[in-house]
Amino acid sequence: MPHKRYFEAVDYLQRRLWHELPIVPVERALQRRVRHVLEHLGDPHLRFPVTHVGGSAGKGSTTAIIASILRAAALRTGMYTSPHLQTFIERYDVDGRLIDPDRFADLILGLDPLVRQMHLEVLDGVGYGRPALVEIAFATGMKHFADEGCDAAVVEVGLGGRTDCTNVFEDKPVTVITNIEFEHTERLGATRASIAREKAALIRGREIFITGERHPDALAVLEARCAETGATPWRLGREIRIRHHAPASGDPPGERFDLTCPLGRYRDLRVALTGEHQARNAALAVAAALAFSDRTGLRVTEADIRAGLERVWISGRMEQVQSEPIVLLDSAHNPIEARALAATLRDRYLRRGARLHLVCGILADKDQVSMVRAFASVADTVAVTQPALVERIGDPGRMLELFRARLGARNVTFIADPAEALDAALARARPRDLVVVTGSMFLVGALRNRWLPERTLLKRRSAALRGSRE
Repeated sequence: MPHKRYFEAVDYLQRRLWHELPIVPVERALQRRVRHVLEHLGDPHLRFPVTHVGGSAGKGSTTAIIASILRAAALRTGMYTSPHLQTFIERYDVDGRLIDPDRFADLILGLDPLVRQMHLEVLDGVGYGRPALVEIAFATGMKHFADEGCDAAVVEVGLGGRTDCTNVFEDKPVTVITNIEFEHTERLGATRASIAREKAALIRGREIFITGERHPDALAVLEARCAETGATPWRLGREIRIRHHAPASGDPPGERFDLTCPLGRYRDLRVALTGEHQARNAALAVAAALAFSDRTGLRVTEADIRAGLERVWISGRMEQVQSEPIVLLDSAHNPIEARALAATLRDRYLRRGARLHLVCGILADKDQVSMVRAFASVADTVAVTQPALVERIGDPGRMLELFRARLGARNVTFIADPAEALDAALARARPRDLVVVTGSMFLVGALRNRWLPERTLLKRRSAALRGSRE
C-alpha cells in the first residue's frame, strides 16, 4: 500500500496519543511536556528566527501571507499551521513543499520510546505525562524546519496562547495577534479581557508586536503586556494604516489596498485572496514581514512584498474548486469568519438571479447562533451535515431549528453524510448558482477530497489544486 508507514504514523497519533493513553491536564503541564520533547530533539526551535501568529480569526491567512512574502525574499521559510485540512503533512511546509510522508512517519514513530517513557514516569508520580498529539506534531515540525536549514519560520498558534504548545519562543522578532473574538470560552474565559490575557501571553518581550484588535477592553490588555515586557506595539488604525480599494470591473481576483506602517508607505498593493477582511490580514502580514526584516537584518524589499502578496494561496479559504455551478470551499468556523464569508459572498459572488446553496456543518462547541445568523443572511437553501469529528458534532437538531427559523423548513434539510449533502446541493443548483461548503475545517477537508484525493496530495507533496499557485 502506498505510504503505508505514513498511515501507521497517523493512526499512532489519532488512536494511541488521542484516545488510548491518559494525559495530564495542560493547565498543570503548560509547555513543560513539549519543551521536554524539543530538548530530546536538540531544541530545533532555537535554530531559526520565528514570526509567531495568534488570534481568534485570520491567523491562518496571515501566517500564509507572511510566509509567502519571506519566500519571495529568497529566504528558506518554514510554515507551521494547525490544524490541517486533509492530511497531517499540510502542517509542515518549507518553501511551498510539504514534508515527505515517509520522513513524517520516521519523525513521529521515532518519538514513541520517549512517549512511553514519559507515560511511565507520570504513573510513578514523576513529570507531566506523555505529550499530546498537538505537542508531538509541533515538535516534529520544528525538527523538520531545522533539518531543512530554514532561514525563517512562521508559526501559527493552535488555541489561545498562554497554554498553547507553540508558546516556547523566548526570543523572537515578531508576534502577531490578529484580533480577539469570543471563542473557546470554556478554556479562555467569558470576557474579551480574559481572552486577551490568554493570548497576550504570546508576547514575550522586546519583539515588535502587531495587532488588528481595536476593542478597548482587549486592546488595553495587549498594550499592558507590551509595557510589561518591553515589546513595541504596532496597532491597526494607529501605527498601521490601511485604505482598501473597492473592486473595479475587470479587476483580477483579490484585494487592493494602500498601507502605511512605521517602516514604509506602499501604494496599490494587491493580495490574491478575496474579501475585504483579507486586505486587513495582508496589511498585518506586510507589517510583520517588514518588522521581521528590521529585527533580523534579513532583507525584504518592496518587490518581495508585492510578489509574495500576488503569489499567496490558501486551501479551503474562498477556494473555487469547480464552475457551473461554482463550488467554493471556505472553512469559516467562528462568528467573525462567518460574517466575513457572508459579506464576501454578498459583495463578490451573488449576481442577480444566482441562488446560494449551503452545505454546512458547525461543531457543537462553536457559537452556532451567531454563525447561523451570518450564513442564513445570504443562503437560499441549506443542507445541514455532520463534520467527521464524533466527539464534537453534538445534536444537529439545534442547527436545523436555527436555519429553519430563518429560511423556512422546505429550504433546510439534514443529510448526515457530508458527501451526500454535497450531492444534494449540487443537484439543486443551476449552472449560474453557487454552492458553498463551510462551517468547519473538518467538513471542508473531508469534501475537498473529491477534487484532490488525499493520496494524490501525499504523492505530489502539495495541497494546491492543479491551476492553483504551486
